[in-house]
Amino acid sequence: MNMSNNKKSLTLIETLVTTLISTVVFAGIYSTYIVGNRAWIYYNDVIAARREARRAFVWMVRELRAAENVRVIQGPDGSAVHFYVPMTGPVSYIWSNKGNDANQIIRRNRFQKRMLAKHISGLSFQCLNDAVVVGITASKQTSKGETTSAVLKERVALRGKTVYFR
Repeated sequence: MNMSNNKKSLTLIETLVTTLISTVVFAGIYSTYIVGNRAWIYYNDVIAARREARRAFVWMVRELRAAENVRVIQGPDGSAVHFYVPMTGPVSYIWSNKGNDANQIIRRNRFQKRMLAKHISGLSFQCLNDAVVVGITASKQTSKGETTSAVLKERVALRGKTVYFR
């Protein structure tokens, strides 16, 4: 009987060890992918909520800086600010948690009604002597069922009443 030693073949033990090491490596790669994907989805939802609030915030702040005759209306179901802008005319920003426009910030002027942001869970105005404090809370349901929120608050100087701008 002539038995030759073939050094080029793999034994069963070598194959099993290679398979085990490959499985561990691929399991690590897969778990890293899953964790990264979940984080991406969560932060994408958080960013979407902040983007909605920021978009409305920019519009309101720009117009409120040039506003005259500011009137704030706060209620348990919503809030509104009405004012006059010399170049535009009368403008209103309205938010309510009830009705067809629930949880949206609506901008109205003489000619149009426009939705500025959705997923808004709160809008508050505080009228000071020469400024208006605007607070926006945006909430959005994530794909996992959790609720994320973003809060923006800023004091907006009214140029018509502020000494620095006269």
